[in-house]
Amino acid sequence: MNHDRVWYAAYGSNLLRARFLFYLTGGSYAKGHHEHVGARDRREPGTEAPLIQGPWHLCFGRSSSRWGGAVAFLDPENDRDASVRCWDITQQQFADVAAQENGLLPGELEIDINHLITHGQIEIGNSWYSRIVYLGEYRNKPLMTFTSSEPPNPGTPGEPYLRVIVRGLLEAEPTQADQHIDRLMRAEGVVPAWTREALLGLANQET
Repeated sequence: MNHDRVWYAAYGSNLLRARFLFYLTGGSYAKGHHEHVGARDRREPGTEAPLIQGPWHLCFGRSSSRWGGAVAFLDPENDRDASVRCWDITQQQFADVAAQENGLLPGELEIDINHLITHGQIEIGNSWYSRIVYLGEYRNKPLMTFTSSEPPNPGTPGEPYLRVIVRGLLEAEPTQADQHIDRLMRAEGVVPAWTREALLGLANQET
């Protein structure tokens, strides 16, 4: 298995390429959003960015003022059906993205991939996304993500956040809008505040 490059499994706002790239190149996605430093290696991810479904559970919780509501977390122990988008990046880039998500600077976090694969997860602190998780092998590369140490209490995501998620899902698979919405409806925190019709409305805005 190739450890030089890894798949970063994105499931929240980083499903959208334009949003994710700021973690590599630096900059801010929108007014009022955090200014990202960018990775030490600013090269863009590989051209392939497949969307896959796995035995994981998507949930929304906590509250982000910049996104106007709850944000996404992945529960790898809850055997349901969540979508992740696989970004082909280097091992160092993954560490720098994880660092920025946890209030650290690129270079302040190093991840022992062999240790992660052997043990399945590591903890890097007590911030929102401090649990680094190995999700398995995909196309001969490790598939990894970061999430909360404990699934948060469910909360309602705001429209700006869900719009970015829907855009990312459609960017990856533009003909699967119904399936994307069905999976979002199963994520904790979405219902009852969001109806299927409302989510389809967000999808239709992007077609």
